[in-house]
Parts: sequence; structure tokens; C-alpha cells
Amino acid sequence: MKILGIAAASALIASQAFAGSYEVRCETKSVPYQVSVKGGQPEKVIGGALVGGVIGKAVTDDDAGAVVGAVIGGAIGHENSRRTVTRYRDVETCSNVFIPERITSAETLERVLLDLNEGESVSKEMTMDAQYTIGVTHDGKWGPRSRGAAEEYLASLDTVAEPDAPLYSLVVNDVVIVSSADAGTIDEIKAGLTEAGVDSRIFVDLQ
Repeated sequence: MKILGIAAASALIASQAFAGSYEVRCETKSVPYQVSVKGGQPEKVIGGALVGGVIGKAVTDDDAGAVVGAVIGGAIGHENSRRTVTRYRDVETCSNVFIPERITSAETLERVLLDLNEGESVSKEMTMDAQYTIGVTHDGKWGPRSRGAAEEYLASLDTVAEPDAPLYSLVVNDVVIVSSADAGTIDEIKAGLTEAGVDSRIFVDLQ
């Protein structure tokens, strides 16, 4: 049972879920497209009028016929001419976006930052949570800026506990499996053990 308790606690610590969540976000963009429409090209209208005028004068042998032919030819040229125009339509696109949140557990944040700076494998979601927490661009890519901010954060930590600060210990079958000054972390581990069917007790300043 002692081995089971230690293994369960270790697994819980290692598999803590990221704080953020995924949301579906949509946006509408105006997208251009081209269509072919009739009419509107002057050179074809003029060309049709000229041809119509020549035919009209040849058939009637007078200027009036040329005028009538020009009108008809221009109308035919206008009807047969086509041009390409650009139009726009609204297109909605949706994507599943990860929204990061702050990592509230100081121990979890410290462990994640150390892992990231040491090149350990950390999920993109947890990486973005860590970036959001220490105030750098949360893109999921651990670059020089993220590394530098993590180093500053880790350097600012007070690693020496205050003399009067209580120390919480989680005990399973008379074995201390974890101790911490963070009561919230101990409560989370105890809740996880309870779900796994393992009884545990919390002691303060256990001697």
C-alpha cells in the first residue's frame, strides 16, 4: 500500500492538467471573387457600330441605312461583349483557439518553468499557460524571451521558508508522501488520492 500511495501521488503531480481551455472563435472576412458579365467594353461597342454602319450602307446604299446599321451593330456589339468584374462576399471561418490562464500553484509553475528551460517535453497548452503567467507572448514556443522571463521569475523566488510558516504533510499508512508550505497543493493531492480509493491524512508541522 505504501508503494501504491507514493505512485499515485507522483502520477497526479506529473499529470496535472493545464489551466486554460479551448474555445471556438469565428470571424467574418470579405473575400474578393471575379465574375464575367455582359456589356460595358467600349471598343467592342464601337467595333460593332462600325461594322453595322458598313453593312447598312452597303445594303441600302445611303447614309440613313448606314446610321441604322450602326445602331444595330452597336447594340449587337454591346450584347456580345463581356468583361470581368471583381465582387465581394462575406465568408465566416471558425477555429478552435486555446485561451491560456494563470497557473495558480507556485510549485507547479516553478516545476514547469524548470522543465521548459531544461528542454524537457511540456505540452503546448501548459507552455502557453506558463508564458501567460510570467507575462510573455503566449504562443506556445519557448524562445529566448520566454527563457529569460522564466529565469527572472525563478531567481526572484524565496527558496528559504519563513520560520513561522506552517508545513503541511500528507501521510498515507503512516508514511509521509509529500510535504509543502502550500496548503492548496496538498489538498489537491489528497483529493486525487481519495478519488483513487487511497486514504490519506494531512498533518501540520509534523515532527
